[in-house]
Amino acid sequence: MEERNMTVINEDFELESINLYDVDFIETDKRKIIYFIGEKKYYQITTKSELDQFLYNEGFESLDRPNLVNLSKIRKFDEDLGKVYFVEKPNEKSTFATVAKIKYKFVSDIIRRITSYNNDTNTVVKPENEKLKNKLWRYLRQ
Repeated sequence: MEERNMTVINEDFELESINLYDVDFIETDKRKIIYFIGEKKYYQITTKSELDQFLYNEGFESLDRPNLVNLSKIRKFDEDLGKVYFVEKPNEKSTFATVAKIKYKFVSDIIRRITSYNNDTNTVVKPENEKLKNKLWRYLRQ
């Protein structure tokens, strides 16, 4: 049988991948879906806020209400349209994620630096703001 892997939250509140065919049974408790494999429980990720929490340290950032963006994949930021692209030279068919206007000030600086890093160009990466500096250096060390 082919594997059907799912990303779930284990009992230590860490992300883990399980094979659906290893699941003994599935149950719900207070609107939470729980997968049982032997004596272990795994919880379905059901909200974006859960994803925000678990994927933040993996380099994902919420740039707008409906999205979580993998910072390592950004190649271009169009400040006029409020979009990040995953290719250096986007066209009308290129995939993009939106950036909330309220986040432009924070996002434009970090994205400019990240795209420079991702595109292997020569922008100096020295953020002025301490919060920005911590986030950027954590990302670059991955």
